Amino acid sequence: MRYLVRNPEGQELVVPSLHDLVALYEGGFLGDDDLVRSETNTVWTRCGAMPALHGARERRRDPRKVGLLLIALVVLAMALGLLLAR
Repeated sequence: MRYLVRNPEGQELVVPSLHDLVALYEGGFLGDDDLVRSETNTVWTRCGAMPALHGARERRRDPRKVGLLLIALVVLAMALGLLLAR
């Protein structure tokens, strides 16, 4: 099913599938205040209030988590290096 998206300036975009809509929302291309509706529906819904998009941004990688994981890997590599050096 295709979706229509309208930004606050009134420009519209046709999105070919829900998967693509979620990807655009997760990537930040669509904002919470952009309006969306399926091609079979006549009612516009805010992206931030659309149940199918709820939590989509939280699934994105949090930069803090990635940084902590990188630090943990460096510490682990150093510890293994020290153990093998003995």
